[in-house]
Amino acid sequence: MILAALALFSAAVQEPPLEPMTEAEIVIVGQRLQGVTVNVGRDPKGRWHCGMTGSTGYPKLDERLCRATTKCVQKGKSDDAAIQACVAKTKPGLIAELRKRARGGK
Repeated sequence: MILAALALFSAAVQEPPLEPMTEAEIVIVGQRLQGVTVNVGRDPKGRWHCGMTGSTGYPKLDERLCRATTKCVQKGKSDDAAIQACVAKTKPGLIAELRKRARGGK
């Protein structure tokens, strides 16, 4: 299992539009993730699995973080620093998505 503490946004299956959020509330969601640990690994059949020690409170964001982390591991990133640097590249897009959803976008 690869263990990576990540301060990023993530996402999952369909969920209703978010209630309007202020920039400060968006920052708070980001801060919640600073304490989340993402675990990525493969089972004996070679299937990828991801788990998190916490949640943003938004399943869609949580799933996106798991997917981003899994992709980084699949690309060969193996230590925590390399995984964090890889996932950090997706942060602007994840933050933009959160802002869009918070303004009523899909």
